[in-house]
Amino acid sequence: MRCPVSSTLAGLKIRSARKQLGMTQGELARRCGISASYLNLIELNKRAVSGALLDRIAASLDVRRATLDGEAEQRIVDELNEISVDLAVTTPGTKRKATEEFVGRYPGWADLLLDVYRAYRQRTQDVLALADRLNHDPFLGESVHRLLTKVASIRSAAEIVELGDDLPVADRARFLSIISADSHELARTAELLVDFFENSDARVRAATPTERVDALLFNAQNHFPDLEAFAEERVGSKGLGPLLRRLASKSRPRDPGNGRPAASVPSAFDMLRSYVARVAAREIDAILDQAPMLVDAAARELAAKALHAYAAAAMLMPYGAFFEAAERHRYDLDALARQFGVSYEQAAHRLTTLRRPGREGPRFAFMRSDASGFITKRLPLPLLPLPRYGHACPLWVVYGAFQTPGVTVRAFGELPTGEQFLFFARTIEKQPARAGFPRHLRSVMLACTADDAHRISAGDGIDRTAATIPLGTTCSLCPRSACAHRQQPRLTVDAGSQGL
Repeated sequence: MRCPVSSTLAGLKIRSARKQLGMTQGELARRCGISASYLNLIELNKRAVSGALLDRIAASLDVRRATLDGEAEQRIVDELNEISVDLAVTTPGTKRKATEEFVGRYPGWADLLLDVYRAYRQRTQDVLALADRLNHDPFLGESVHRLLTKVASIRSAAEIVELGDDLPVADRARFLSIISADSHELARTAELLVDFFENSDARVRAATPTERVDALLFNAQNHFPDLEAFAEERVGSKGLGPLLRRLASKSRPRDPGNGRPAASVPSAFDMLRSYVARVAAREIDAILDQAPMLVDAAARELAAKALHAYAAAAMLMPYGAFFEAAERHRYDLDALARQFGVSYEQAAHRLTTLRRPGREGPRFAFMRSDASGFITKRLPLPLLPLPRYGHACPLWVVYGAFQTPGVTVRAFGELPTGEQFLFFARTIEKQPARAGFPRHLRSVMLACTADDAHRISAGDGIDRTAATIPLGTTCSLCPRSACAHRQQPRLTVDAGSQGL
C-alpha cells in the first residue's frame, strides 16, 4: 500500500508539469482517457491518483512516474512531520496535509526549513553530549579530583610555612619544594582541562557515528533493493542449504589438542554476515558512497556492519517468501521465527525492511532497550520519534515487557499530538547468564500506526477505544502535566499545550 502523501503531492506536480508544457487540462485529460473535470479534481488534490492512471499521465507528460508520484518528496515530508512532533519547537496539532501542501508548493523553502532544523538539532545534541560528558567523563572526574588534591596540599604546606616562624631551615625548604612541585602539577592539570574544552571534536565525537547510521537507515526506510537483489541471487533456486554447509565446513573448529573443548560453530547468521563482508563489497560500497551523512570513517565502518547484517538477514529470510509468510501469519513474529529458523529479534527487524513498492508491509518502528532503559537500537517512524538521549516515556511497553520476560506485551497508545499507534514488545535473553551475574535481557519493541493494526495479530483482542494509553515521547518534551509517571519537568511551555 503506497503512502497517502504521494496522491497529495501528485496533484500539485501534475499541474506544474502540465503548465510547463503549455498543455491544457482538456488536452491532457483526452490523452489519458479521463474527463477534464476529473483531472481538475486530481490537480486540486481532491481525488487520489495511482496505478495505471498515473502511468498514463506520466507518459502523456513525457516524464517518469517517479517525477509525479511524490516519492522524491516523501523523505522531506516525513522529516517535517517529525519536526511537528518535536514539542520543543512547535505546538501539537500540525496537520499532515498541510505539510504535504507546503512541500508541494514550496520545495525550496521546505529544504531550507529542514536545514535550519538539522542545525538546531545538531546544536542541541552537541549540548546534550557535552553535558553527559561533563557528568560522566572519567578524565574530567579524575582531573577535578587531582585539582582539589593539589590545592589542598599547597594550602596545607603554605600554612605550615606561614605560621612556622621557628621552622628549621631544612623543613622550610622541604615544604617550599612541595608547594613548587604541586603548583607545577596544578598548572599542568589546568592546561589539560583547557585543551579538553577547546577540542570540540572530543566533546561529541562518540555520539555522532551511530546517529549518522540512523539517518542512513531512516532516509532509505531501512530498505536496500540492491542488497535484496544480491541476497536473492546468492540464495537462488537451491536455497541456502549448499552455501551454509560450505561455510560451516570452513568454519568448523579444529580440536586444539590441549584437553580443552573446541570452539562452537558460528550461527548461520554470523556465517552469512562474514560471507557478505567478503563478497558484497561492491554493493555495500555503492550504498555508502551515495550516503552524504557518512562523513567520517567511524560512521562508514558502522554503516557497513549494519548493511552486512541486513544482507545476511535477507538471505535467511528472502523478501518474497518472507513477505508472503508475514501476510499469511498476519505478522506473527513467533510463527515467522519458527518458519525461517531465526530469532524473535531477527524476525522483528526484518519486518521493518518490507518496503518494496507493490509488496509493502505495514511500516514499523523498531526499538531495543536494556533493563536500565538505555536504547541500544532505534528506527523511528515519521510521526513517532524515538529518543536519542535519555529514556522514552515509561508507559511504553518496551519497558513493561521486562516485568514478564518471554511474554509479548501489547497496547494502543496516543501521543499528545493525537497520533495513535499499536505497540508490542517482548523481553528476550541475549545469552545465558554467567554465575553471579544478572540475566542478559533486552526488550524488543515494534510499533505501527493504529490504522494498520487490523493487519497485525498483536492487535487482536485489544479494545482500541477503551484501552488506548495516553503516552508521551520523553518526559522533558511531554505536555501531560498530570501524569503520575512523570520523572522530569517539561523543558518548555508553549501556547496551545495547556490542558493536554
